[in-house]
Amino acid sequence: MNINITSRHKHPLQLRPCDINFLCCLCDTRFSKKNFYQCSRCSFRICIPCARKPLTIHRYKTHEHTLHQILMKISFTCDACGLCSTGYPYICHQCCFIIHRLCIFLPRVICINHHDHRISHVFSLGLGKFICGVCDEPVNVDCGAYSCLTCSSVFHSKCATDPMFWDEKELEGIPEEEESKPLEVIDQNLIKHFNHEHNLMKLSVSSLRHGEVILPHEEGKHCFACTLPLYSKLCYKCTQCDFILHDTCANLPRSKWFFLIYEKLTLSPKSRNHFFCYVCHRYCNGFSYSNSENTISIDVRCASVPLPLKHESHPHKLVFYDNDQKDVRCEGCDLSGWRFLLHCKGNDDCGGLYLCFKCATLPTLVRHIYDDHLLSLYYGEKNESSTYWCGICEELINSNSWFYKCNDCGSTLHTTCVFQNLILSRPGYNSTMEDLRQITFVLNTHLSRPICYVCKTRCMDDLVLIDKEESIKLFVCYSCSFKYYRGLLLLEERYMP
Repeated sequence: MNINITSRHKHPLQLRPCDINFLCCLCDTRFSKKNFYQCSRCSFRICIPCARKPLTIHRYKTHEHTLHQILMKISFTCDACGLCSTGYPYICHQCCFIIHRLCIFLPRVICINHHDHRISHVFSLGLGKFICGVCDEPVNVDCGAYSCLTCSSVFHSKCATDPMFWDEKELEGIPEEEESKPLEVIDQNLIKHFNHEHNLMKLSVSSLRHGEVILPHEEGKHCFACTLPLYSKLCYKCTQCDFILHDTCANLPRSKWFFLIYEKLTLSPKSRNHFFCYVCHRYCNGFSYSNSENTISIDVRCASVPLPLKHESHPHKLVFYDNDQKDVRCEGCDLSGWRFLLHCKGNDDCGGLYLCFKCATLPTLVRHIYDDHLLSLYYGEKNESSTYWCGICEELINSNSWFYKCNDCGSTLHTTCVFQNLILSRPGYNSTMEDLRQITFVLNTHLSRPICYVCKTRCMDDLVLIDKEESIKLFVCYSCSFKYYRGLLLLEERYMP
């Protein structure tokens, strides 16, 4: 059977059987062992459903005029997504509008896991220069894109509707739920945080130097949210107990999107035990962002990493990279095997960069009991032949990876020795082992390094585990921590409500 309709195609189309897979030129659907129409003179092939469909779409929500599909393969730039391609688009004869077939059905209002606000599709961004919040590439202002009405963020249509970032839910006409605020301002210097029964007073921590200044494991001065010690910014301290939060941590949203998860995560302020961060693979006992089933927890520092990320170690912005092959090494720790990384795509021939979340969230300035001065984070010395030794473990430092260095006395420390390899924990935290024994984390303030309870070697970690029932101090070092922390994690999963 032949069809010869000039409005459909300039050549006759012949019905033919198909013994192999073929791709329909109009709907991009792949068919197997189905009859199809093929042009006798060119490579044009369409499935039977497309041959029967009308070639016009009347006043769809994407466009106010009738759209006509042309059956001539042309190169064009889609007015809805801005992509240049070759195909069989729909056009508007009244206003020279041209669009991909699939872009006709782009959702108007959506949420993506790269952004905390709803975004809406527009066909023109107006004057200005815009960068996509997903891929960090320029957005054509004369073509369609998604923009945020709450802030200035803009996203390519293709990036915003990628199944990796969008849950395929159209939100137009659906009322937006009102976000609960994390704190209530009582007066100028007093707040009530949703996670604490007492009022918190605003305090100003004296500044030693601009930037983030960390004093690891100073007794009683750890933020209950991120578990890091206080630094040179504002904080909120309880008027009746030792509960304390950084100013930024007190204002953490109670729910947020994260670019690896398809649902909005909820801030979980009180962990029964340590949790294992899904992103950086550290054990933490602070606040976390968790999914509805409590199967995924992300510590607040990782969850607060913006994308694209502008990191001090690199001149270009970093975007998310799913390292499913796990064969890429992190620039900071020089380790491979990380599933989730931040990546520079190699602009200006910089060679690219891969950074794990554990290194991306390291503070730039720290203090440590080993040194009286501030330690600065050094991003490796690729072109120098200097030799450095760690003042804590007394082992060689790989100068190609990141390390901390004192600019006053020249001492150097491994990043893992400063912050310990696995945990973001604060002293005074109580937890439960798998056999239901109660333990407490306290500072390791011994003048000499005590013997680790497990491996019987000198413990160099800053925190000590004390068994409350047996009054036995359990010193946990890096090589032994899995045995204990895995028990903590399993218990948390077992008793999670």
